Amino acid sequence: MRTPFGSGILEAVGLAGRACALPILAASACAPAPIVLSPAIAPGVACPVGGCGVAAESTAGAGAPSTCTSAGEAPCAGASPGECTARALSAWSEATDDRAVACVARMLTDACSLQDAHACVFAGRLALDGRGVARDVKRGIDMLVRGCDGGVAMACGVAARWLGEGSHADDVPGAQGLAARLEGQRTCLAGQAEACFQIGVLFYYGRDTFPRDRAIASRAFSRGCDLGDSRACNNLGDAMAYGDGVGRDVDGAASAFLKACRLGEPLGCANLGYMAEHGEGVPRDLVRARGLYRDACKAGDVYGCLHLDLLAAEDAGAPRDPDGALAHWRHACEQGRIARACAFVGVMYEDGPDGVARDEEKSMQAMTRACDLGDVRACEWVKSHPD
Repeated sequence: MRTPFGSGILEAVGLAGRACALPILAASACAPAPIVLSPAIAPGVACPVGGCGVAAESTAGAGAPSTCTSAGEAPCAGASPGECTARALSAWSEATDDRAVACVARMLTDACSLQDAHACVFAGRLALDGRGVARDVKRGIDMLVRGCDGGVAMACGVAARWLGEGSHADDVPGAQGLAARLEGQRTCLAGQAEACFQIGVLFYYGRDTFPRDRAIASRAFSRGCDLGDSRACNNLGDAMAYGDGVGRDVDGAASAFLKACRLGEPLGCANLGYMAEHGEGVPRDLVRARGLYRDACKAGDVYGCLHLDLLAAEDAGAPRDPDGALAHWRHACEQGRIARACAFVGVMYEDGPDGVARDEEKSMQAMTRACDLGDVRACEWVKSHPD
C-alpha cells in the first residue's frame, strides 16, 4: 500500500506543503485542610492535590515559603492528571491571593507534564502572564503547544494569537511559522477537513515548523476522514495497515480504504485492492482486487496500474510468493536492466515484501532506476513523491 502525493496549500494559515493522501483554576485547593488522595505520600513531602493550605505549611516547618515551592515535584500528589486539573480549576475560581494562584499553577503544570492537555492550556497561559509562577515565555508556549498537539483547540488559538502580536514576535524564535502551524491545527480541530489532511501530511514528513510525529499525523488524518476528506481516509488506512503512528489494525485499515474509495480517492481503491489480493481486513478475492486495481488505474493512479501489471505478469508465469517474486524481479532489474522489473521491485518494497515492513528508500531507488530505463509509470511515481 502507499500514500498519494500532490501539491496542497493550507490557505487559511499561509502554509504550503506537498500533500500525501496516503494526520479546564482558585482557593479551595489552598484551603487549610488539604485533601489527601495518596496515603503513601506523607503530608508536606508533596503538594497535596487539595492545595497548599495552613496544614501543608505547618508540616513544612517554620519559615517555609507560603507557596508550593517547598512541596517537591509532585503537586498532584498521585492524583490522576484529569482529577488534579479539575481540582485546580475549582480552586482557581475561589482564589483570593497570590499564594493560592501559585498553588494552582503548580498543580496545573504538574497535570500538564502528566499529559493532561487541558491543564497545559491554563498552565501555559499563567507562565506567559507570570501569574503564580515566574514569567517564562518559552515554557508557556511549550505547554500551549503541548495542549494543542493533544487536541485542545483553545490551546492552539491562545498560542497562535499570542505569537501573532507584534510585541511578542521577538520573544520566540520562529514565532510566525509556529503561529501558522498552531492556527492550522486549530482550523482542523474546528472542523475543516482539508486543514486536517494538510496538517497530517506536514506532521507525517516533519516539514517547516512541524516536527515529524506520526502519532499526531494519524490523529489529524482520522479527524479529516471523519469530516469526509478522502485522502485523509486513505492515509489513515495506510497508517493502520502498517502500525505507523497508531496501533496496527488491518480491519480498520480496510474500512478506511473502503471509505476513501467510495469518496472518490483512486489510491484508496488501489489500496483496498491490495487488501483483497492478500486477504487482509477483507476476504481474499483476486477478482475483486483486479477490479479495484483496474478502476484505480483508469482514474490515473500509478500504484493501481503497477499492481494490475504485476498480477498479469504472475498470471504469465512469474512467481507469486513474495520472496520468490522479489528475487525474480530484482534479478531482472539488476542483471537484465528491464525497466518494468525495476518498477515491480519498487512497488513491492513500497508494500513491504513481508506484507508489513516496507522500505521506502529501496522503493524509490528501484523506481528511479526504472524511470532511467524508460518506464513512464515509474517516472510518474518519482515525480509524485516528495523530495
